Amino acid sequence: MSPLVSVVICVRNGEKYIKGCINSLLNQTFKDYEIILANDASTDRTLRIINEFRDQRIKVLSNNECLGIAKSRNIGIKHANGKYIFCTDADCTVSKTWIEEGLSCFAAGCVGVEGQLIYVSENYQPTFSTQFMDNKTGGHFMTGNVAYRKDMIKEIGGFNEKINHFADRDLGLRVVKLGKVCFNKNMTAVHPLVIQTPKGLIKSASRIEGRVYLFKRFDDRVSISWRVVNPFNLAKIFFPELTLLTLFSGRFKRNEDYRLLPFTYLYAILERLHIWKACAKYRVFLI
Repeated sequence: MSPLVSVVICVRNGEKYIKGCINSLLNQTFKDYEIILANDASTDRTLRIINEFRDQRIKVLSNNECLGIAKSRNIGIKHANGKYIFCTDADCTVSKTWIEEGLSCFAAGCVGVEGQLIYVSENYQPTFSTQFMDNKTGGHFMTGNVAYRKDMIKEIGGFNEKINHFADRDLGLRVVKLGKVCFNKNMTAVHPLVIQTPKGLIKSASRIEGRVYLFKRFDDRVSISWRVVNPFNLAKIFFPELTLLTLFSGRFKRNEDYRLLPFTYLYAILERLHIWKACAKYRVFLI
């Protein structure tokens, strides 16, 4: 008999956190579920750690090459047997009542549910080098803590494999056109601390292309004021001294914070180049 719920997780080189993630999933108050782990060609000990678990609810799908998050999640969903698809990230841990709380929203008629994504802890104060990514109000659709009816995902064609970033938000914005996506603060997941490195910061500049795509398709204006994307970063390009203003934000508490600051100017330039590249690709006017 098929389980009611399928938990789909994409993981690549997640040896540091995957064990904790799986343990939290196996400790649920609700029991009728399966766990589908889409291993995206990990090169570390991830697969070995997963195989140490002997629970029949765990299914492992391994890509022979790196296919990316969106495609890997679609593969996981294709093999899912549940009526409901629950998603979290491989570096997150979920609460004991995570599935139970999500199902309560589906029972109320929602086609999807966002849970509260907590960064480190309830009262954690992020610093400048912290990759801050919580969701305490809803409307973000981050796959760190979200669930949808499988038939809704199937109807809209799954995750968009043509965009490299924000495919989770793209999916959520399409689902809300079909029905209500609820927010349940009691459906919680915790994301660990991540410190941004200069190399990681520079690499992340390409993420902004996803914002341009979302603006084009949904008129999604996150990070966009009128038609200016991240106005402060644009101003920094012309007035580099504005970079120093961030020193007064109260977020500089560790060496990594100060080490990252000089690279934010280069990031602003690269970000703008990616914006203009995406504007040409999607035929949209943004500054």
